[in-house]
Amino acid sequence: MGEKVVLPKFELPGDRTHPALKILAIVGGMMVLCIGILGMALWRHHSQQMAAEARQEALIAQRTAEANAAAEAAKARAAEAAAKIAAAQAAKAAPPTQVASATAPVAADSGKASGGHRKSSGHHRTGKDKDKGSSAKTTVATAKASAPDEKKAAAQRKKGDDAVDKILASFK
Repeated sequence: MGEKVVLPKFELPGDRTHPALKILAIVGGMMVLCIGILGMALWRHHSQQMAAEARQEALIAQRTAEANAAAEAAKARAAEAAAKIAAAQAAKAAPPTQVASATAPVAADSGKASGGHRKSSGHHRTGKDKDKGSSAKTTVATAKASAPDEKKAAAQRKKGDDAVDKILASFK
């Protein structure tokens, strides 16, 4: 019994991984790694593109707001200049007594036109509401009263009223 017994070595097929499967696992892992890197690069590019679009939209909105503000300021300056010119022409064209008499009928008509419906429905206008529009109406009224084309304006208003009457008559 002094001899050693050597048992044969059996290699079963399931003990080791086949070299082709090892290569396939390595290639698959590298492919997943590359796809992850590519996905991260695409995500970064997309987020930068969205940020650039947001900056561009903000810039467009800012410039639009500036342009609108400039347009409103220009309109306000033009209206102010027109009001000053109309007031100056009215002051030069008519003596103070005529200006007051010319504005009184227009102010009374505007009160009937805008306040007549309110009074009949039970709403009351305060003195503040009347004062807000009276200065602008007076300036416009004096400009209209001193205009040389007053007769033409009256004819155009009558023509406009006739057109409205025709339209209303067509609905009856």
